[in-house]
Amino acid sequence: MGLVLLSVVIGLQLWAIGAQSLSGDGAYHLLAGHQALRYGQNLLNLEHPPLVKLLVSTPLLLEDEPLAPPLVVEQALAESARVYQDGELLRRVTWRGRAITLVCFVLPLAIGCWFLGRRFAGDRGGWLLVLALGLSFSVVPVLGSLQTDAAVACAGVWMLLAGCRFVERPGWHLAAFMGLALGIALASKFSGVLLTPTVVAAMLLAPDSRIRWRTRIGQLLLAAAVALVVLHLVYAASNWRYEREPGRAAITSYCSGDATLLVGERLEPVASPLLAVERADPLLAQWLTGLLGVRAQNAEGAYLSYAFGSVSRWGRWWYFPALLVVKTPLVLLLVAAVAVAMSVQRRGKGPGISREALLPVLTAAVYLAAAVTSNYNLGFRHLLPVLPLLYLPLVRWLSSRPRLAGAVLLVLAVEAVILAPHWMSATNTWWMGSRNPTRFALGAGNTEYRQNFITLAREAERRGLGELGVLYPMLPQEVVQAYVPGARTVAPGDALTPGWYAVNVMVEQLVPAVLEAPDTDLPQPGVKNIAREWLSLWSAVCEGEDHGYVAGTFHLYRLPPEPVDILSR
Repeated sequence: MGLVLLSVVIGLQLWAIGAQSLSGDGAYHLLAGHQALRYGQNLLNLEHPPLVKLLVSTPLLLEDEPLAPPLVVEQALAESARVYQDGELLRRVTWRGRAITLVCFVLPLAIGCWFLGRRFAGDRGGWLLVLALGLSFSVVPVLGSLQTDAAVACAGVWMLLAGCRFVERPGWHLAAFMGLALGIALASKFSGVLLTPTVVAAMLLAPDSRIRWRTRIGQLLLAAAVALVVLHLVYAASNWRYEREPGRAAITSYCSGDATLLVGERLEPVASPLLAVERADPLLAQWLTGLLGVRAQNAEGAYLSYAFGSVSRWGRWWYFPALLVVKTPLVLLLVAAVAVAMSVQRRGKGPGISREALLPVLTAAVYLAAAVTSNYNLGFRHLLPVLPLLYLPLVRWLSSRPRLAGAVLLVLAVEAVILAPHWMSATNTWWMGSRNPTRFALGAGNTEYRQNFITLAREAERRGLGELGVLYPMLPQEVVQAYVPGARTVAPGDALTPGWYAVNVMVEQLVPAVLEAPDTDLPQPGVKNIAREWLSLWSAVCEGEDHGYVAGTFHLYRLPPEPVDILSR
């Protein structure tokens, strides 16, 4: 059965590649990576290190024409829709980019999880960890997406494996391997810095009898040096034709708040120091600009996060714990509850925690502490790097109960297939249908992340809807037309004509929540005025025939033959 379930895992990933439209920041990542590869300057999207962007955008080099001419960061968001202007190009580069992600990061992540589960729970535990992750409906849609989370998760698992080996038997080669994994994490996403304590802890937990302090410090320095070399090489690859003037202009734009990070005036004090660093090491200056920029945007509370009927720009300590409760498959939660109850009854009868087992505990604790104190209350994918560690105790418990483990995996597989391709929109109470209390309880990348347009196109064709108006705030026209021929975006101020309209769930979530929110919870003073305009448009559409939800996150309406002019309301 193990091989059958493994084939289901692979099938689900291939299914996700073709069934989900380009989500979230995917277009911007492709544009930024293409600019660096073709023109040799890393000027866009400094808020993400370039490793993943470089890899997933390499298919664009196979095209006859460049995606875009050389751009400056102020043009980035407007120009990121270029990939949608050619539907065939969009499908081609999306499929190829996701395939690269699967090969470079998801497959190594799965292998690392097998070794991790095997280390703490035997051979059966290795397979259980791989299958439990790969069959979880909440994990399926984020593994192969053109985001950076799978890369960090992959690097983190392998670094943890090397750290556990180091604790057991210290060696210079293991220190270098930890540095390599840390460097890949740092070159993929700034949250990779959260793995640094794991390297230090591995050095401290190594037995004193096996290693002297002088040697230990040397090995720590080796790990740091290897990580910095990897980071430098990745930034060098994205700046193979670096020019000082546009490079300094990009840093200045980020510090003045004119780039693609919402930092207010928080980076102005560090503008001069960053430009001074640029004179000595432009690559380090770019990395520091991104790191400090992400930190400043977090402090600014720039993102409006929706959860359970309310919005806030500030982080809520309960957000990620609630996310785990709602998005973790219910069968895993129930079995975990049984495991905890049985462990409590046997308290004090088992062996104490080992030195090497402290490493995954520390890694998970550091990552979760950063998550619950952050203002970035966004997608479930942000928890991907720590999920293997959270699953590990349950896998260890199930490894001694093969029949129960097989039943759990079978339930996971059936659930993932039933929910396809709307994995990202689902919660673990999906089986309650329209009565599901958590159906649209979450926003951002937990419910709607532009991933359902392929399904919407198929539904529109099946129903013969013809021209379709789509209500989706801040959605470029090119996006909807690339996936749904004949569709158009509808925004406040547009005249409504008879026909079909698909209202994205974001409208239903954000509009009432924004209007009820205190001004201090909103990132900009004019947000409520925008919400009122959308409320007027939405209300007019709702006067039509209600045809229920389609494609997971779209509410379908049909306006009667009599025209309704929104401007007259």
